[in-house]
Amino acid sequence: MVSRKLKRREFLKLSSVAALGAVVAGCAPAPTPTPVAVPPTEVLPTQTPAVVEKVVTQQVQVTVEVPTKRAEPPMLADLVKAGKLPPVDERLPQTPLVIGGRDAIGVYGGEVRMVHFDPTWCVSNYDWNAERMLYYSDIDLRTIVPNILEGWEVSPDGKEFTLKLRKGMKWSTGDPVTSEDIRFDVEDIWYNTDLNGAPMWQLRVGGSNAKLDVIDDFTVKLTYTAPFGNLPAHLTRWEPGNWPGIIAPSKYLKNYHPKYTDPAKLDAAAKAAKLETWVQLFNTRYAWGMGTWQFPSWMFEANADPYPVLSPWMIKSQPETGIFLLDRNPYYWKIDLAGNQLPYIDNMRYDYVTDTEVVKQKLIQSQLDAVGQHDVTMSEYPFYKENEAKANYKVGDYISCMSDRAVIFPQHYITDDPVLTEIVNNPKFKQALSVAIDRDEINQTLFYGTARMGQMGPMPVSKYYKEKYGTAWAQFDKDLANKLLDEMGLDKKNAAGIRLRSDGKPLSWMIENAGTRVGPVANKICEMVANYWREVGVDATNKESTESLINNRLNLGQVHCTMWHADRCTDMLLPIEMRWYIPTDSGQGGASSVWAHYYGAADKTAAGLVKPPDYILNYYDLFDKMQSVVSEDERVKYGQQIFDGLAEDPLAIGLLLECPAPLIFNKNLRNLPRPKTLIGWDTYGDSIYHPEAFYYEGGQRA
Repeated sequence: MVSRKLKRREFLKLSSVAALGAVVAGCAPAPTPTPVAVPPTEVLPTQTPAVVEKVVTQQVQVTVEVPTKRAEPPMLADLVKAGKLPPVDERLPQTPLVIGGRDAIGVYGGEVRMVHFDPTWCVSNYDWNAERMLYYSDIDLRTIVPNILEGWEVSPDGKEFTLKLRKGMKWSTGDPVTSEDIRFDVEDIWYNTDLNGAPMWQLRVGGSNAKLDVIDDFTVKLTYTAPFGNLPAHLTRWEPGNWPGIIAPSKYLKNYHPKYTDPAKLDAAAKAAKLETWVQLFNTRYAWGMGTWQFPSWMFEANADPYPVLSPWMIKSQPETGIFLLDRNPYYWKIDLAGNQLPYIDNMRYDYVTDTEVVKQKLIQSQLDAVGQHDVTMSEYPFYKENEAKANYKVGDYISCMSDRAVIFPQHYITDDPVLTEIVNNPKFKQALSVAIDRDEINQTLFYGTARMGQMGPMPVSKYYKEKYGTAWAQFDKDLANKLLDEMGLDKKNAAGIRLRSDGKPLSWMIENAGTRVGPVANKICEMVANYWREVGVDATNKESTESLINNRLNLGQVHCTMWHADRCTDMLLPIEMRWYIPTDSGQGGASSVWAHYYGAADKTAAGLVKPPDYILNYYDLFDKMQSVVSEDERVKYGQQIFDGLAEDPLAIGLLLECPAPLIFNKNLRNLPRPKTLIGWDTYGDSIYHPEAFYYEGGQRA
């Protein structure tokens, strides 16, 4: 095994921090603004504001000045002139969301080229084009601020939530966004028993469905029978027409719902689409990530109605399989501090590629303008830097809260193997597997010594973090690993040195990973880990497969072990999604997808459910308390009780606590995330840093 080493201080020298700063230039009038330097948190005094947008939550007051003048993107000017599109003032809401705090006022124009590693899912691009009900501020990554929702109020007992939309906001089709879009999603989709056996758990906190009251055309109230103080944090992840979520384009979707459309017409449409029922037809239109994560073939059929989105860009065409072209959304509802309608970038192009070598070739040939958190790795950092000067890109200096942060997930319920299930549920087994891993060698071999290795847990920037969470069973101690395995009764071996189970069978253990879907070095990490485990007598193997196949097998309890990246590790996401730490969600990883089905079930007595052991049920109780309380301090207290337990009895085996994230951007792109900030699933990739405000200096890529 070859050891490669790049010390942290050398990494910092090579990092292009200065390259990511804004270039200061002069000022020009709208509609084509020119860069002007703006202090990160200062309001640019461009015009006298006419409206003050004020939102009050329980802890934070956010005030944004809204400029009066609006600028028309040049790309849309001819359509407006021809009467095919209303002027910009009529397309924007009364209180558009103002994006300030950027390095500069941008200029319009250009196309951004990206890749995606899945033939149907744009897993590398969603972050540039996803909008949620609320956001976390990109200033402190902790304060919840408005987004689709103009404002919200929480009752002191955490049971009532008043949600206010932006008056005049429109879908990309020009249809108004109103309370009906929320009512339809909640009552006609989530509460429709033909479409859902039970609503998502966030709508049935307390054991019964939340009550929805429409106050007016832009205001609704959700009332729960039990406290759900953490709902605003959940709203920071909820996208339109998505799971989870509570808003959908009702006018469009009513065409596929029998309450609003002739059932006979729907049956005929389903049959024409080679489907059996209207439910299947409806689910082709209302599915996870529609219009942001995925663009199914029906979107490109002749005479297909455009799918409504609230995103900066909307799908235009699919010139060939795997290539998606997007144009700016003319009804996008955000502006900059000078009143210019966003986004600045006109077009997007997503190309499907099969492996990381293709990405490297495209970089050398200057065919990419952004390579995000799913597709970069510190293992290729020297390559990125060696070619940076002669290509058209620059390498960013960020901290990963996702990719390269590898975690191994032993499955604690294996359907047809009670002996192996008993072995995995012994705390000493996970402790032994963890200390058998030489994390420093992984760091030097794959990450040039730039990572901070450790057990899975909250990142050190989190309120939930304690030092012991990152160090628990993270030392390399092969003797201790052997001792722990011997103590649990695995002290007998066959002639090949493989430990024997209580039934006399060799202790075989397979890691299944989804390759580049998890990260560029996922398979390499799993190979190294399997080698370490074989050295302590566990017959470990590694198999690369597809995410869908692994998830199907996880749901059936047929998987020994999986690997994923350790996101959900900051205060933005950890408090609402603890799936890596305790089994609350199925698929990808976690301690047991089978146990997760029990947690998510509305009826815990339903046939086929497997009730987890008491200590897991106790974790569930603590997680439920985290959701119920309004107080952030109480939420942290309950969360740390979970992590205290996991430090003693780990359910997963983390490898990296912190690692750089060398995102790649075109040299001309500006208003990018600032160096040393977090990038990953917790930030929704670049999303929290407002890609709609990224722009090319001069309006064109380098």
